[in-house]
Amino acid sequence: MRLQGQDAHRLAGILLLAASIPLLVWQTVPANQLTISGPTFLAAHSMMEIFAIIVAALVFFTGHSVQETMRSTRSMALGCAFLAVALFDILHFLSYLGMPDLLSPNSPHKAILFWLLGRYAAAIGLLAYVLLPETPAVRFPASRYGWAVVLLALVTLSYGLLLSPQIVPAMYVTGQGLTSLKLTLEWGVFGLYLAVAVLLVVRRKRITNCDFESLMLALLLMAAGELFFIVYVEVSSTANMLGHTYKVFAYYFLYRAIYAEAVSRPFRQMRHMLSHDDLTGLPNRMAFNDRLKLAMAHARQDAPCAVLLLDLDYFQNVNDTLGHEHGDLLLVAVAERIRASLPKAAFMARFSGDEFVILLENASAERASQVGQDLLQAMAREFDVGDDRLEISASIGIVSYPADGESASILMRYADLALHRAKSAGRDCFIAFSRDLSEEIQRRVLLEARLKHALARNELALHYQPKLEIRSGRLMGWEALLRWQSPELGAVSPEEFIPVAEQSGLILPIGDWVLREACRQMRAWQEQGLAAGTMAVNLSTRQFRQKDLAEEISTALRDSGLAPGDLELEITESSIMDNLASAATVLAELEQRGIRIAVDDFGTGYSSLSYLKTFPIHCLKIDRSFIRDIPGDENDAVIVRTIIALAGSLGLTVVAEGVETDSQLAYLRANHCDQAQGYLFSRPLPPGECLRLMQAGPRQMAAA
Repeated sequence: MRLQGQDAHRLAGILLLAASIPLLVWQTVPANQLTISGPTFLAAHSMMEIFAIIVAALVFFTGHSVQETMRSTRSMALGCAFLAVALFDILHFLSYLGMPDLLSPNSPHKAILFWLLGRYAAAIGLLAYVLLPETPAVRFPASRYGWAVVLLALVTLSYGLLLSPQIVPAMYVTGQGLTSLKLTLEWGVFGLYLAVAVLLVVRRKRITNCDFESLMLALLLMAAGELFFIVYVEVSSTANMLGHTYKVFAYYFLYRAIYAEAVSRPFRQMRHMLSHDDLTGLPNRMAFNDRLKLAMAHARQDAPCAVLLLDLDYFQNVNDTLGHEHGDLLLVAVAERIRASLPKAAFMARFSGDEFVILLENASAERASQVGQDLLQAMAREFDVGDDRLEISASIGIVSYPADGESASILMRYADLALHRAKSAGRDCFIAFSRDLSEEIQRRVLLEARLKHALARNELALHYQPKLEIRSGRLMGWEALLRWQSPELGAVSPEEFIPVAEQSGLILPIGDWVLREACRQMRAWQEQGLAAGTMAVNLSTRQFRQKDLAEEISTALRDSGLAPGDLELEITESSIMDNLASAATVLAELEQRGIRIAVDDFGTGYSSLSYLKTFPIHCLKIDRSFIRDIPGDENDAVIVRTIIALAGSLGLTVVAEGVETDSQLAYLRANHCDQAQGYLFSRPLPPGECLRLMQAGPRQMAAA
């Protein structure tokens, strides 16, 4: 989808091209060329040339500073050409009348000489960029030093011309104007620019990693600028100034086409990876949640929306019997068939491993049921997977908004309940949510009722999981994790009771107890002379929204005697992005108090990365979903490498969660991840076992 800003830039470029025609007609008549005073012309010319030199340098660095595996011979050729452009434009700028003499007396002829060399270097470089294939430069190791050879040749040529510019026939004669040689060469540059523009159109599909429209506008604006340099009579005339002005605009679009595109491309790729499933290419859970909230905001009683949550039946059997490769191929085939069976306006995403979710806007419950039936019929046909023909059914849970719930989280919870009911009803069917799905809801009600008294009855406890420095194996700190042992319900999973606490508001008193208990425990370890590192405490979204959060945390630190620098608060991306203004205030207050901030489950929330440089973040925790399949899954490996590199460039500590295998640890160590935690080192432990582990020393800690 085209952004409004891109449209505005394209329109501005088109208007500049259109304006060049009447301006050229006007300036073709020598009497219409106004003379600009020498100092004014020199000042304006200097500013424009400095801008052009900077852009040329940026194009050079773009071609030579990217990762070697991503560098292409095409971009390197363009970079070398614009290294020449930058040097020639500098010498053109310094050779102007009014500037101090450079090795020989400055003159219009000398300045024009370097000007033309710069224009031909730019035209030839752009021609090479369009004609050369996108061949990885890694195939030609010697090419990495090409710029040095080019620079040596340029310095040699430039030195000779600076010493004796008269060896080249005159380009400009005072009182007469431009010579025929200069005009011929300018027409040659003009023709080259137009030829490159035509080739760009012809080879459009082969030109990648650049903004096509900006590059086309740059070429046409450079060609238009050359015409002004053909018609001017006096150096300090409006025709010459207009030519330089069009050159500046052309270089701006060249900057957008080459440099700005190269800088923004990795972030766009990362945002796409974070919002799309790499196997099927479908939007992922995060993207679906955003789309669902938008649809709910526009839905009405007479124009409801519906959600269908589809899960494959016995999909694990495919992985177990045929292998994960066949399982992946089946998922791709299923995704394609579901997409083909849906209305065109439906929004489809991969929700998790073998779960898909569909959003139907302006669709009644009856319409959603019909779509569900169509999906079941489509799934009844066999799938061709390699040399095998497989059969697999699906179960579907359906909910409608606003009839079944008032928020996205409630809708998805009810959709999951309906899906589980479909599974328990024999699979290969769909169930629409209704109020008789009470067993699961009653369980949640019971959890909430018992959770209200769990704190007072001392049923809650904290376990602690160590974080180790990967390079040395040294203990860096602990993460406090909440556990609930109910006399009536038994051990209740945090994944089950923490969402209930969030929804009911009980997370506020529970979270305050967790914070105080974690601070008390860390201080107790310190008083025993143990090097326990820092204590990480998770903050819920509700806690983060409290206006007096910073003061409450300061009170907990003061009461326990723990130093602020020994506490680290883990906050999810969604909590930060929920209210940017409020988040900025709270994080600034915490930073002033010396408390460390970590972004938990990084990569699974919002795709915006601007908050990393805006807010006082100290640490990124890579979500375990990205760690689980490394190093075998290349896409997860790319994401992990990107996050580590991003954190390193911003000076942030990066922690990998859920490390369970030696191969995962080896990959993280090879890519310079700072810290790790997971069952490879230790499960979450009660305080007594933590104490014994620390007393055993670093060697026992690394082997735990």
